[in-house]
Amino acid sequence: MRRHRITAGAILLALFAVLAASWTAGQQQAEALAEGPGADLVRAKCSLCHDLGHITRIRQTREDWADTVKLMIRRGAPVSPAEETILIEYFSTYYGR
Repeated sequence: MRRHRITAGAILLALFAVLAASWTAGQQQAEALAEGPGADLVRAKCSLCHDLGHITRIRQTREDWADTVKLMIRRGAPVSPAEETILIEYFSTYYGR
């Protein structure tokens, strides 16, 4: 009997390891930003408060992204008017609907 418990425990541990590795890979993929003009700005400005996965998991229209960026600025995001334009363009290009 003891041998079966160890085997079952080993199987459960292996299954947990596989699931954890799969979840971690999915998270890293979700957090990887699309490379393009504005990606470095997103990393510098938006990741001050958000993990990148928060950004990459959603899709919005250009208008919705503009509203989101303006809201973040009102909440204190250190973004200049020129950077605002770059962010909106980046988000709508790579994460638009």
